[in-house]
Amino acid sequence: MTSVLRHVAALVTGVAVGLAGMLVHRETWNRLPFGLLLALLTTFVVAWALRVSAQPRLTTSYALGWLVAFGIVVSGRPEGDFLLASDPRGYVMMASSVVLVVVGLTALTARPAIRPAPPITRRPVGPKVPEKM
Repeated sequence: MTSVLRHVAALVTGVAVGLAGMLVHRETWNRLPFGLLLALLTTFVVAWALRVSAQPRLTTSYALGWLVAFGIVVSGRPEGDFLLASDPRGYVMMASSVVLVVVGLTALTARPAIRPAPPITRRPVGPKVPEKM
């Protein structure tokens, strides 16, 4: 897979995770905001996995895709309502977008966490030959 296709895949993943997170961030269960926790966990686990991969710059593409989804959601709908409300959960999602921007920008200068293994040197197989003096 070429580098461009990897960045496109990370961008599409960012849009998908961002939209899914925005859709579930208001869900609760017994007054626990499990939707918000799920959205934040998914967002930052994917960002962390890309950050520690062999190509950490993919995190920037992922963050850009997530921010595209965030922009779509914040822009509102023709009816005049918003998917992201101005309540504590909405503010947490907005703050997480700022954190994700910082993570994406720091990934531009990152080095790969996974380095290739050094080449294997082969030793001759067989009995040792005594050295002559």
